[in-house]
Amino acid sequence: MFDSGEELPPAGAARLAGLIEQNHAELKASECRMLQLACAWADAHCLDSGSDEYQPLIQRACAWGGEGTPEVSEYCAAELGALQGTGIGAARALIADALDLRYRLPRLWGRVLTGGVRAWQARRIAEQTRVLSWEACADVDHALSDLVGMMPWPRFAKILSATILEADPELAAERAERARSSQDVFSFDSEDGLKTIVAKAAAGDVIWFLATVNRIAEILAVRGDTDPVGTRRARAVGILARPAEALQLLIEHQDNTTSHPNPSSETDRPSEPDQPSEPDPEADDHRSLSTMVPPAFDASAARPRVVLHFHLSEAALRSGHALVRPEDGGPLTLDQLLEFLSRNRCQVRIQPVLDPTELAPVDGYEVPQRLRAAVRAQQIADIFPFGSCLSPSMDLDHTERYVPMDYGGPPGQTARGNLGPFVRSGHRAVTHGGWQKHQPEPGYYVHRSPTGYVYLVTNQGTLALGRTAFSAAVWEASRPKQAAIPA
Repeated sequence: MFDSGEELPPAGAARLAGLIEQNHAELKASECRMLQLACAWADAHCLDSGSDEYQPLIQRACAWGGEGTPEVSEYCAAELGALQGTGIGAARALIADALDLRYRLPRLWGRVLTGGVRAWQARRIAEQTRVLSWEACADVDHALSDLVGMMPWPRFAKILSATILEADPELAAERAERARSSQDVFSFDSEDGLKTIVAKAAAGDVIWFLATVNRIAEILAVRGDTDPVGTRRARAVGILARPAEALQLLIEHQDNTTSHPNPSSETDRPSEPDQPSEPDPEADDHRSLSTMVPPAFDASAARPRVVLHFHLSEAALRSGHALVRPEDGGPLTLDQLLEFLSRNRCQVRIQPVLDPTELAPVDGYEVPQRLRAAVRAQQIADIFPFGSCLSPSMDLDHTERYVPMDYGGPPGQTARGNLGPFVRSGHRAVTHGGWQKHQPEPGYYVHRSPTGYVYLVTNQGTLALGRTAFSAAVWEASRPKQAAIPA
């Protein structure tokens, strides 16, 4: 299939235009085929929760699609994801979207099958209409299926949102209520030592937060900071994380009326230092801020407590140029770490180096904290094929089933070489869903799917070995020796 390593021969524009059109048609056909295969895979794993054979503790029936779609086994997404090189969550979403299209959006499904709509556009519609009733979803299908692909997606997305609300007038209030309960603030890794903050909060709170960020960015410019406005706004977020410093800064400059961000607009940005805006005589001059510092106020005691772990080698300290790996976040340079610690005035405590190979196994089922830390230092991600979870709260599972010593089990079963982190869905798949696993060496996990596909997982990622004589030999060679479990 992948025989396109050679460069295309010289061709005229007309010939290339034909090849591009052909490639696009093949792409749409391939995407459509994947949705059809997802439906067929769901059909092969259909599970009726009303049958007498249903055992919810062993295998649960899940309706991942919207109202009216069939229930499937909770384990069917695990192998579908592994076969495509994705995680369980992505495979579950694919199945849900495919079933919604086939059962709840038949007009749109027909356009996908004939190449009139791209699969990703149809999946977006299926996802957004999943909360609708069967009847309301049919109304959206009838109203919009012929419009998809006739206009840019951002424009169509607004029409889609309006049509969904019109199809179910009560949905707006329900979604607003759900949105209130889903408010949160979280971060994810960006690049080059940065993080991105995402906040879902009440509109008024966000507007005033951005107004305060803009105000502090202006103050920084007044104090001589010549960095671009975006950099100053980002720095203002760090200052707000230290409330005592932010309060002092705002009080010191409360009479400065260089410019005032409009709190009614989330997109307003402060003027550059060399282009000051005219002061507004009717604008709030920030005198509403109290100038009184609370009595007996200890700024250091008011700082929030947070524990961060940074891993660096002796070579990094000696050279001054190596990378530092935070336990939560992307890699940093040593200079970035020093800047982080000095700017935030962190208290630094040097912890002794944890050498996983020196930790002795234990006989009990429960995993001691130091052993848990050693396993997570060795394997930071979910060990299910193509797993991406990095959470420290993942299950820590025994690779070979734990047998109590009272029932003939060997000593030292809870060991670094017999443990691995799993998300709960992957843990259930290897416990009840037909998946098997071995750990021939500490940190090397060999999985076999219910249909015989073999995957090798290490802390470097997943290698799909397929379903061949070679992969079968690897699986057999990975079987543990009785004396090799403790490690």
